[in-house]
Amino acid sequence: MSKHIVVTGGNSGIGKALCQQLVEKGCYVFLGARSDAKGQDAVADIQRATGKTDSIEAVLIDVTDEASVRAAAESIRAKLEPKKLYGLVNNAGVGLSTGATPEETLDTNLWGPLRVTEAFLPLICPKMGRIVMTGSGSGPSYVAGVADAATKRTLCSPDVTMDFITDHAKSALGSDADTFGGYGLSKALLACYTMVLARDHPNITSSSCSPGFIQTKMTDGYGASKTPEEGTVSLLRCLFDKLDGNGWYYGSDALRSPLHFMRNPGEPEYDGVIPF
Repeated sequence: MSKHIVVTGGNSGIGKALCQQLVEKGCYVFLGARSDAKGQDAVADIQRATGKTDSIEAVLIDVTDEASVRAAAESIRAKLEPKKLYGLVNNAGVGLSTGATPEETLDTNLWGPLRVTEAFLPLICPKMGRIVMTGSGSGPSYVAGVADAATKRTLCSPDVTMDFITDHAKSALGSDADTFGGYGLSKALLACYTMVLARDHPNITSSSCSPGFIQTKMTDGYGASKTPEEGTVSLLRCLFDKLDGNGWYYGSDALRSPLHFMRNPGEPEYDGVIPF
């Protein structure tokens, strides 16, 4: 039986590359896009590339719009019933070169995945489901720049709460540690939300991960050289491999990584110890 997987931000970049790879693996993909035309074009491209015309469809979803998210969830529920989703990949994101304001960056990169996850949780298989967040090394880099040790520790703790995430999102925007206009902050708090999700829904495996420094619209002008196809290694591991923990963050080489500094590929895997 095909695994049914939703990917937001699936019409370009890493999301589109992932959708094609999932189709090639025999999955059925709901390719989420906030533009119907761009979503349909991406689906057509993937169908031509894979030769599979019955394994992918576009779904209109704007992760910043509660009504859009709910409508997408209801549409997929109606198509799936009584089956369940195997996976949800919260990949839609803005920041860096996209021209988004810090507030828009938080709304898309943090509150967007929360909206989508809460809407889609009832559709996800409660025994073997996977939820994956496309994070960034900018998240740990943000935490490394936080001066207050107690705050830094909370940002790394599996006991972090939604109240802390909400309060920190409001208070930290524009702080000295927030050097990328909300981008690093949004990705750090997305990893925190992943830990909350894992704690609240322990039978669903939730992970966040960095795709690496990939050439996309978001990184234009920053010197990224890897292709979107090279940015799916950690996403695929989090979707399909047996993982030793829930709520963990993985680097672009698909090894567990810390939340308090950016671990580079080839360096030792994180042991889970918070050193402060």
